[in-house]
Parts: sequence; structure tokens; C-alpha cells
Amino acid sequence: MYWRNNHWRQNWTRQYPPVDPSLFHQSLQTYASLTARGNLLIERLLASPERMQQLMEAAQAGQDDTVNRIVHAAAGTTDITTSYTPMSVTFNLTADTPQLSPCCRMTMNLRWG
Repeated sequence: MYWRNNHWRQNWTRQYPPVDPSLFHQSLQTYASLTARGNLLIERLLASPERMQQLMEAAQAGQDDTVNRIVHAAAGTTDITTSYTPMSVTFNLTADTPQLSPCCRMTMNLRWG
């Protein structure tokens, strides 16, 4: 019985092209850079209790421009999308490369309330 089941699986499996790790390697490298950018944002927010408080207050007041200004200043880049509630913030970091578009996305959800 085992031989027949195994034989059936071998004959009916999908045929995929051979694996090529180069694209996966590129995705991993790109994601590593996203992780580094996200880590930089976290470190800069941790280093400044004043910045953390300003971010929270601006989010609670619904001040989009102020929230974005604080996040972009802390991250050192403008390619972070931020959404928030009065009790949390979500940072979305996205990287697109010509070969991998769209490639990688990292989402950080952080609560304060």
C-alpha cells in the first residue's frame, strides 16, 4: 500500500523550475537593510524621552504632519509610512528594488496605552 501511495505522489506532484537562491538572497539582503533602518528608528526614539512624548502627544491630538515630522527626523529618512491611534503607532518600512518590486515590507506595531 505504501508503495502505491508514494508512487501516486511522485507521479502527480507539480513540476517546479529548479530553485535559484539568488533572488531569495537579494530579498534577505534588502530585508536586512529594512531591519537596520527600523532598529535605527527605535534606538533614536529610545534615546530621546522628549521625542517619545512629542510623538505620543501628537498622535493623541491627531496631528499627522507633526507625527510624520518626528518619525522622519528620528529615522533619518522619509520612506516610512506611519499610522497611529491614541494608544499605539505602526511604522511600515518598504523597500523596492528593480529586480524585486515589490520586495520587502517590515511592519512594527508599538503600543503606549
